[in-house]
Amino acid sequence: MIEVVTMRFRLVAVVALGTVLTVGGCGTSDESRVGPATSSVFPPTESEASDSAPDPFAPGLTDHSISINDVEREYRVYVPESLSSPRALIVVLHGGGGDGATVADSPSEPLAVFRTIADREGAVVVYPQGLPARDRAGDRAGWDDCRNDNTVASGADDVDFLSTLITEITGAYALSKDATFVAGTSNGAQMAQSLAFSRPDLLGAIATFAGNSPAEPKPGPCTDGPSQPVAVLLAHGTADTVMPYDGGCVADFSGACSRGAVISAEATLNQWLEINGLTDVLPSTALVDLNPDDSGPAYRIDYPGPVPVQWWRFEGSGHPTASRLDGVTAPRTAGLRNSDVEFADIAWAFFATQLPTN
Repeated sequence: MIEVVTMRFRLVAVVALGTVLTVGGCGTSDESRVGPATSSVFPPTESEASDSAPDPFAPGLTDHSISINDVEREYRVYVPESLSSPRALIVVLHGGGGDGATVADSPSEPLAVFRTIADREGAVVVYPQGLPARDRAGDRAGWDDCRNDNTVASGADDVDFLSTLITEITGAYALSKDATFVAGTSNGAQMAQSLAFSRPDLLGAIATFAGNSPAEPKPGPCTDGPSQPVAVLLAHGTADTVMPYDGGCVADFSGACSRGAVISAEATLNQWLEINGLTDVLPSTALVDLNPDDSGPAYRIDYPGPVPVQWWRFEGSGHPTASRLDGVTAPRTAGLRNSDVEFADIAWAFFATQLPTN
């Protein structure tokens, strides 16, 4: 039996955002610093305890923990008011050095926009919390993904954590795999792909921003590939040096390559085209350039098929997640941000194409 602790939270306002795309219908990143990945991340206003996951979860923002391999793992759930039968579950994974509470709450955080989408579309959003990397003194969390040469990863079984979480929540709402989606940025994007490699049976689609495949993957599914194809949206800035667009060491600020190396963004795209049987498909391309003063134009490239791939290439953009939010900031070392699109919006537009039709 999974032990669950539930705490009710005051709802934090999020900037309302309409759909910004007509062409088709990073979160807190490795270089940014956030608060401790401890219980202080979740200051409760009310609390209650139970022996099983609430069914359904309470409206608004609530925080929970589950025990995975004797390790307490935390996650934040957002349920729109008066929603009893959600259309979908969206699991949102923060970047390295981030935390689920921050990306869920902040009105200037691109990953918080998934809450606006949940209100508009009738979905439940879950923000899991990673564990601290070994070189970050307990206050900067991340995910242990498919990189075999990442020597500072926590060593946690994050696939087990996320797959257990998804199984519990989809069970609470009787949602199918086709209505279950995962989105992530940076290290969270890498973890989304790792989950897709290991548990494709749980997922309808994933959407990632700035997350390349490892140059030295772990043995097993990370090397062999998923047992079935997964619909995937991949997005990356051409000037990203933190998750290097052309491949290389990840967030290599010390020069030691301690976070491992990745293949290029385009090689990652080609990997997914092969997995999904789309290497011979002729793609369609659309240009989005709503803000001429940002990093550069965005290109959406679609590879149609039974299990599609959508590729977004942001010219001149660095590591920050594409967003049109006012007041969103990022360290100068992360590079420029694209503001032609909102990552959460393009992710949902892609997810919606995979929803069950009945």
